[in-house]
Amino acid sequence: MSATTTAPAKPGDVVEVSGRRVGDHSRIGEVLEVLGPPEHPHYLVRWEDEHESILYPGEATSVRTAPPERSRPTPKLDVAAATVALVEPLREQGLELELLPHRRTMRAAAEARALGVLAQTVAKTLVVRDDEGTCIRAVLPASARLSLDRLAAAVGAASVQLLTESELVSTYPQFELGAVPPFGGPAGDRVVVDRRLAECDHVLFEAGVHDTSLRLRTEDLLRVADAQVADIAAE
Repeated sequence: MSATTTAPAKPGDVVEVSGRRVGDHSRIGEVLEVLGPPEHPHYLVRWEDEHESILYPGEATSVRTAPPERSRPTPKLDVAAATVALVEPLREQGLELELLPHRRTMRAAAEARALGVLAQTVAKTLVVRDDEGTCIRAVLPASARLSLDRLAAAVGAASVQLLTESELVSTYPQFELGAVPPFGGPAGDRVVVDRRLAECDHVLFEAGVHDTSLRLRTEDLLRVADAQVADIAAE
C-alpha cells in the first residue's frame, strides 16, 4: 500500500494534482526526478497521458510514496535563464505551476499542437503601445485574432498600435522575439486578458522562450499580472 504524504517526493513517487472546481478530474503522474533545493523542491513528472513537465507543487498537490524499485535515473533538463527569472517569483509565492518542454515553435497554434492541447487553452501575448506611450500586453487564445479597436476601447485609449520587431527586441531583451509572456520583464506594462481565456481553469503560454511553456491556474495568472479582463478578440 502506498501512503499519502506532504513530505518532498522522491523518484518513483506518485503526485496527484486535484481540481479546484466541481467536476474537475485530478491529474496523476510519476516523479522522474527531484529538482531544486530541498527546501523548495520541484519535480520532473511523467503524466498519465505520457507528457512530461516540471511541476512546482502547490496546495492542491499531494504525494503518494512508492516502492524503491520504481526509482530510475533520468537526465536533467536545462531551463533557460529567462524562464527561471519568470518562475522564481511564482515559486516564492507558493503557486502551483508546470514547465512543459516541447519542440521549438514560433506560433501559439503550433505550440498547442506540440503540447497536444486545445488551442483555446494556449495564450499568445501581443504587445501594443497606446497614444500615451504605455505598453499593453494583450493576452488571448491562440485560436483568436486581436481586435485593436476593442483593446483600445477596453483601456480607454484613442488608438493602440502593435510594436514592431525592433521595438520588441529593445523593450523585452530578456525574452526571445515573439515569446513575451503575460508578466515578467519590465514593470509598468498594462495587461488585458481576453474574457474567453479568463474562463479557462488553466492557461499555457510561452515562458520567455520558444521551446518551453508555463502552465498556470488562470486565477493566479490574473492576480500575478494584475490583469484586466475584457473582450478583445475579433469576431
